[in-house]
Amino acid sequence: LVIHFLHAYANPVHEQQAAQIAQQMWPNDYVSVSSEILREVREFERGSTAAVNAFVQPVLARYLKRLGQRLKDAGNDHQLLVMQGNGGILNASAAERQPVQTVMSGPAAGAVAAAHIGRQAGFENLIACDMGGTSFDVSLILGGTPALSAEKDLAYGVPVHVPMVDIHTIGAGGGSIARVDAAGLLRVGPESAGAEPGPVCYGRGGAKPTVTDANLMLGRVEPSGFAGVSQAHGTEVVAAALGSAIGDPLALDAVGAAAAVLAVAGNQLASAIRLVSVEKGHDPRDFTLFAFGGAGPLHAVELARELGIPRVLVPRFPGITSALGCLLSNLRHDDVHSLWRALSEVDAGEADKIFDDQAARGTQALESYAVPVTGVEVIHEADLMYRGQSHVFRVRVDSPGFDADRVATSFAERYAERFEIILPDMKPVLASLRTTVIGTRQGVDLSLFGESEVAASAGERSRPVYFDGQWLETPLLQRDTLTNGLVVTGPAIVEQPDTTCVIDPGAVATVDDAGNLVIEVGGDN
Repeated sequence: LVIHFLHAYANPVHEQQAAQIAQQMWPNDYVSVSSEILREVREFERGSTAAVNAFVQPVLARYLKRLGQRLKDAGNDHQLLVMQGNGGILNASAAERQPVQTVMSGPAAGAVAAAHIGRQAGFENLIACDMGGTSFDVSLILGGTPALSAEKDLAYGVPVHVPMVDIHTIGAGGGSIARVDAAGLLRVGPESAGAEPGPVCYGRGGAKPTVTDANLMLGRVEPSGFAGVSQAHGTEVVAAALGSAIGDPLALDAVGAAAAVLAVAGNQLASAIRLVSVEKGHDPRDFTLFAFGGAGPLHAVELARELGIPRVLVPRFPGITSALGCLLSNLRHDDVHSLWRALSEVDAGEADKIFDDQAARGTQALESYAVPVTGVEVIHEADLMYRGQSHVFRVRVDSPGFDADRVATSFAERYAERFEIILPDMKPVLASLRTTVIGTRQGVDLSLFGESEVAASAGERSRPVYFDGQWLETPLLQRDTLTNGLVVTGPAIVEQPDTTCVIDPGAVATVDDAGNLVIEVGGDN
């Protein structure tokens, strides 16, 4: 049941009374009240968000209850925590009440891990790229913190307005299918071969060539390296599939077809990165590319060179980085209150009262989670826009007490940074006041993933790998043999169970103290 009144963002009392009446008439756990989920003025987006919450709630609640019971039966008495899309975590009972808070939580966990690992490695401005089998997720890390967005459109144009990490996703992954369309143009994705039947090289009946098949054809991966694949095909079968689907229509041999597939895929990946960087006023050359996921490190150096990014950071275990992000995340509660009033008309006392109430609710929510924390941080922010425009910018409210002049100055600076223009005669409108309460959990020591006990032995194995139109004999290194401080000059292939990392010719990789690969890409970037 969804209870959604037009002006509940301003006064939620009537929605709350309706919820009480509904519970008396029809007692159940699945009543979604729009003002409790999103206290913002736009009624369509608020109602849509509440409807998504109601749709997902029974399924997720039953799942979490079963999971919690199984953990207890196994002797685990710890609190079950659930990842949120905003980069924080909450306990299972809170997730059962508001499952919409978990939208995009998987990619958000990856962004949290990227920010944490990047800070420890000395890089606070990152472009985090998670490439798996079906998708490519990109997020921006600024000053060691993932950028947030207040809205997300699901399939079929369903808007969800809850705070979440700003992630742009395209259908480009290792399983993305390559084809030549009716106009004779090479396309890669968004269709995916998935895990079943998977790429042609998996030997599970897949007949359509994919990005993974192209990588195998060019020597970047080998059949024996696929986890969970017992009867992988070699280059002969893959060459036949590439030839019939791509090579014959475009008059290319199998190697040329594979190179073309990776070129098109790489262009799509670069375009996705430009959407979260260049189009938002950020120069990629000022960032480090953080590459993870099963396929991310395969394409990272070429991608960085394409965009002028000077270096790549590959974590110790790229394939499980998002899972690590769940362990690194802190408790978090977000609260928003819409005003939509000229900033000059906002009473400072009223704003302070709203902030205080939000902070109290957030602190109470964190206490109800019953999870130990080492500290609590309260962050106040304001959403502003110029009257008649649609560009909303969020600024921190750090001064003791709400100061409209300081808020206006911060907003003007953000606006000028984004659009390179100052509008002194325009009057800002205060759209919303936001408060985030963060409970910091005990940290995870990433040095546990660092130094290997086995000495490195570069060059024991090698194979031909195709780079820029030529085959080069390329050393094959095992990730768990790379000791801290080791320097690897490209070309080289670094293999491990969860991914393969390609170090292109001209690039230089160094293993840092946490076991990360820091790759200076060099070349014509």
